[in-house]
Amino acid sequence: MISFRCKTKDFRDTLDALRVIHKRKRMYNIKVTCEITLINGHVKLAIPGSIFGFNCQTKGTAKATLMFRNLYGIIEHHRMEDMLVEFYDGSLRFGIVQVKAQTIFFNDDSVLRSIIIPNNFTDLDLLLLKNEGYTMEELAFNNLLHVMEMAERRVYYNVRRSASYLRDYGIMPKEIKKLLVEKLGIRLDLDEKDVKLLLSND
Repeated sequence: MISFRCKTKDFRDTLDALRVIHKRKRMYNIKVTCEITLINGHVKLAIPGSIFGFNCQTKGTAKATLMFRNLYGIIEHHRMEDMLVEFYDGSLRFGIVQVKAQTIFFNDDSVLRSIIIPNNFTDLDLLLLKNEGYTMEELAFNNLLHVMEMAERRVYYNVRRSASYLRDYGIMPKEIKKLLVEKLGIRLDLDEKDVKLLLSND
């Protein structure tokens, strides 16, 4: 069984450190996901914009995600000095409390990396993730593939809109794309043919 045993205070203090970036929000308004990474002798907790961890007794290597506010509530109400956390297929058990979670297991310490992204991330932050070399598995585990796709669709929409406004000035779609790629350093899969297809709807 993949698990770790820690001091409840260490877990609670780490969650409090993560909560600092949301200190002006009530707990039910905090809607970020918390990633728990278990490796040899260490547990790392990560939310967008912040990563903290603590040392403890560990068994096995795994990663899990669940809503930060749910995790905070569980740990806040745990009254025992120590806590045993167990990883199951699709759930986590904190002492006697078991909750649904996305979990993944590893045979060694080569776990999926935590995604480094600001708390109030923008479309640009999402698009720049393509430059960081994250695998599809890493992005999917952190529930970022859909929001990255939506961010890129908004770029396509803005290229279409900009080209429509500037076509009378001789500005071509490929020049707008070139500006985005060179100025912002983002990778775009949109080519000239794709832009023309978008513009054909105008």
